[in-house]
Amino acid sequence: MAHNIVHTVPKGADQMPIAPQDLSAMVAARICHDLVSPLGAIGNGLALIVASQQMQGPEIDLVVQSTECANAKLRFFRVAFGIVSAEQMISQAEINSILRAMEAHQKQRIRWTGATELTRRQVKLVFLLLMCLETALPWGGDIDVMIHAGGVQLIARAERMKIDDALWASLGSGSVLEDVTSARVQFLLAGIELRAQGARLGLLEHAGSLSLDLALH
Repeated sequence: MAHNIVHTVPKGADQMPIAPQDLSAMVAARICHDLVSPLGAIGNGLALIVASQQMQGPEIDLVVQSTECANAKLRFFRVAFGIVSAEQMISQAEINSILRAMEAHQKQRIRWTGATELTRRQVKLVFLLLMCLETALPWGGDIDVMIHAGGVQLIARAERMKIDDALWASLGSGSVLEDVTSARVQFLLAGIELRAQGARLGLLEHAGSLSLDLALH
């Protein structure tokens, strides 16, 4: 049976009911959600193959490592880019599990310490700031994340650092970035999240280190 569907666009309908950043987070959450199961199945299948010793060699090792890397990144991106609840908590054990899984596949080493637990929304902001700090350590280095009452301190250390002053100034001043690339979108998202959470960020640069002092609301 044929149907004729006519859409009448009401006046003012060009205004989106959802903020662009929330819409992007929904898209990211959907992508991550749909990839979790197939990547998990691939990882389980590879584990069975390795355990049964049906296949061995550098080729299968490369596939296993690549799958582990994809799973680790996906877990991280679900928090950093997806929809999160302001009330939902995330344990330090889960955070460290994500960071340890990523560490085997990246140049930066991240240490997360502190007895205070953060909400998933707060961890989203910290994860975005971690991604920002990683851009300053393209040749590798260490990042310490120290949770304390009322905030978080992140310190990146390396013999060689690459700091884009304009990007970091935008975070400290709250100004809006223009012409940001996909490789640096974390700076734009971190700025949006800072304002949304009412958080304050202080930056301090020394020779061989970059310190971020995040005061949470």
